[in-house]
Amino acid sequence: MHNVAASKNKLKEIAKLHQKKYREETGLFIAEGAKILDELIAENAQIVEIFSLKEFENEKIKCPVYITDEAGMKKITSTDSVCDILTVAKKKNYDIKNISTLNKLILLESISDAGNLGTIIRSAAAFGIEGIILFGNCVDLYSSKVIRSTAGNFFKIPIINISAADELEKHFKSHVKIATALSKRNNITLKDCNQFSKYIIMFGSEAHGLCDDLIKISDKNIRLEMHNNVESLNLAVSASIVMYEISNII
Repeated sequence: MHNVAASKNKLKEIAKLHQKKYREETGLFIAEGAKILDELIAENAQIVEIFSLKEFENEKIKCPVYITDEAGMKKITSTDSVCDILTVAKKKNYDIKNISTLNKLILLESISDAGNLGTIIRSAAAFGIEGIILFGNCVDLYSSKVIRSTAGNFFKIPIINISAADELEKHFKSHVKIATALSKRNNITLKDCNQFSKYIIMFGSEAHGLCDDLIKISDKNIRLEMHNNVESLNLAVSASIVMYEISNII
């Protein structure tokens, strides 16, 4: 590891990683702040470069460290407040076959809000969910806002993307698929989920709910009971309540 001055071209190159297409092309992403760097180190993530406002030394890190000033850091951060340290790391790719061996899973369909996704990842880590499936057209998992919203829990849970219901059926045959959707059949309570050794609880988008393809392959249905004068809850709130209720913490 060595400290060198960050050039304007280097900062310009890194700033591109705030765009999804460059993250996909390079397989790299940006993580802002010291807390997420600590997580990346703890989870043995592949750290490629570090940008810092001051000299930085860590015996666990062998990558280059680029020193810049606040104006330079401002060019590569996504928030109004400038962070002291910014990390460029390689994405983690998980095999669907490995995820299918896990017991407690949730699925999020077409989740579009980065803050909601980050919050759900954080809650999932807190309440014992073992893996997350992103289904359909979801917000980019590696956007800075998603990572920031996980509050240091980004790499604690494996997350994969699936585009079709038949993939779900093929790789997760032994999981009970539980829809969070209104139905006249196979309705269960949240506590009933604990009778299943392996399950996937499926959450639809706030705007449209679960798609027909997922409803068709569901084995059970649950819903959150609320007072009649409340139409619905924010997705991150609903998912967090469900995960807490099935966590066996209480």
